[in-house]
Amino acid sequence: MGMLYKGKWTDRDDIIHNGAYLRPDSKYNSSISADIIENIANSPGRYWLIGSNSCQWSQRAMLMRTLKKLDHIIPLHIAHGPRLEGYAINGGKVWNVPDTDLTIQHLHQLYTLSDRHYTGRSTVPVLWDSQTRQIISNESSQIMLALDKVKTQDQLPLNYYPPSLNEKMSDMDNWIYNGLSNGVYKAGFAQSQDAYDQAVSLVFSTLDKLEQILTENRFLFGPNQTASDWKLFTTLLRFDLVYFTLHRCQKRRLVDYPNLWAYTRDLYQTPSIAGTVDISTIVAASFQNDTANNPHNIIPVLPDLDWGAPHNRDVLSSSQNQRITG
Repeated sequence: MGMLYKGKWTDRDDIIHNGAYLRPDSKYNSSISADIIENIANSPGRYWLIGSNSCQWSQRAMLMRTLKKLDHIIPLHIAHGPRLEGYAINGGKVWNVPDTDLTIQHLHQLYTLSDRHYTGRSTVPVLWDSQTRQIISNESSQIMLALDKVKTQDQLPLNYYPPSLNEKMSDMDNWIYNGLSNGVYKAGFAQSQDAYDQAVSLVFSTLDKLEQILTENRFLFGPNQTASDWKLFTTLLRFDLVYFTLHRCQKRRLVDYPNLWAYTRDLYQTPSIAGTVDISTIVAASFQNDTANNPHNIIPVLPDLDWGAPHNRDVLSSSQNQRITG
């Protein structure tokens, strides 16, 4: 994918170590301050979310923006197009950086506007402050948490980070990230048999455990959705479409897990969500860019998946609520 080194683009990418894929930490991954969260609510249009329809990490932040009804507060720009120097910002055409007379063609140019000596990968999502011309965050989890805290009159009365679940959610998120969400990339990018074997084994042991958790729980922590569910959703959404074939995670498909498959459809059918999912872009961009496992850039025929099929998981919500109130 390439990276920036002291503000200059280079095609090198330091992600493989001893045959194993090692995801670099996000550079802008600190907690987002209460002042910025308040500014987001009070300054519509100042903060932009730069995302990609193909990237599971980017989709996390984009989903939270939709769920919290922040569409009119935080403008969204979709980076897309040929990845000649990492992400193209506007399909190969120039893009006017908000509230400036500056134009860029590549996402990495937004990074050097924020820090002209930046070293690291230029990734999405990006929360951009158009007033200070600074990247606030490029860590999906921190952006999700901040957006959940933004208070406006139009928001749904939902809290996707309930304080009572803080510790349990953190543990669940770390476990799912290490075993599955990042595990599929460790499998797909592996350049040694041992690294691949370890990664794919952990992927399926994680899926097996999640299948058990969702036997009685409609969502990960009971009858209500949390941010942990939406983080998991962006991985499961891509499993049969991309990771099963391209990332060589072929022991079982998502549809072979009755609870996980129904759970994923349940989340997909949440009002306003299906319209934000671009399946054809997820598949095309992944097979053309994500790994060296598809050297001829063949885009496969989509699997025959019925995302609108009844999930029947609302029955679990009823039974769980009865146990809670009883």
